[in-house]
Amino acid sequence: MPARSETRSIDAFLTTTLAEYGRTLHDNIFDDVPLLSYLNGKLGKALAGKGPDGQIKKVLTGGERIIEPLMYGTNSTVDSYSGSEMLDTTLQDGMTNASFDWAQYSVSIGIEGIQKRNNKGRHALINLLQAKTTQAEMTLQERLNQDAYKDGTGNNSKNIDGLDTLISATTTVGGLAPATHTWWKANVVSGVGSFATNGYDKMRTMVNDLTIGNIGPDMIMTTQSVYESFEDTLTDQRRYTDSKVGDVGFENLVFKNQPIIFDRDCTSGFMYFLNRRYMKWVVHAEADLKMADPGFQTPIGQDVSTALILFQGNMTVNNRRRLGVLTGITT
Repeated sequence: MPARSETRSIDAFLTTTLAEYGRTLHDNIFDDVPLLSYLNGKLGKALAGKGPDGQIKKVLTGGERIIEPLMYGTNSTVDSYSGSEMLDTTLQDGMTNASFDWAQYSVSIGIEGIQKRNNKGRHALINLLQAKTTQAEMTLQERLNQDAYKDGTGNNSKNIDGLDTLISATTTVGGLAPATHTWWKANVVSGVGSFATNGYDKMRTMVNDLTIGNIGPDMIMTTQSVYESFEDTLTDQRRYTDSKVGDVGFENLVFKNQPIIFDRDCTSGFMYFLNRRYMKWVVHAEADLKMADPGFQTPIGQDVSTALILFQGNMTVNNRRRLGVLTGITT
């Protein structure tokens, strides 16, 4: 019984320590890679002043699915009038919903009994837990960032919906097919070819097409090779950077006042034009990279203590027409 009691005491200590580390775990996963940082980290916070919608992140406390209200039409009752003239009170349509599935991810942190016994003492256990947690967070960071660029069909369609499916002119997203709902298409330019020949002009047209008034893309994400090809087109006099992006640790250049960043997980030959007004990183309040209850456990018949870190959420969009991508770029 004393040995079992000591195991429970150590598990409780590990649980408390990991719970206290939770905020750091979240920051480490989201702050170091461009796309995740834009969606839910320091890069997104730095850019939040560019629009009234603030952070892309949205926290929900429940719901079988994630619902995004969409406006696809205008109100036809707007008109001028004179005196006692009858006014148009026609009920309006032009609204619908997109419905997104929850995606779930987990990563386990396991400590063998021999490791606990060989690392007696508070500080030794903390160091051991820190090493295990760092391994878990790096692996989860890599997986989430990779999946955020893909089409969501990986692992039997259990992955998050990534940019490859959200920013498309053909894929069904949120239960709505662009073939039926023509307003539900992203701005896609395929087969760009040589960046040196076509890239700059295609970028200019894309930004202009996505801009209405003073509202346009607030971030351009691409690959390292495309980024370097863009850099080659710049003279020293035109080599500008966004200080807000640079201040949070991301090398960047600027095109038409919008920062450009390269991400090693970005699909080869692609350049994405993003806008935080029309994208959301939705998470469940009880599984936002949080430890599953009851924390570390040591099962009967196994000399190991294990805890699970859970994520439940998805990436959603509410206006695909204001998001764009160039594909088939060669360098």
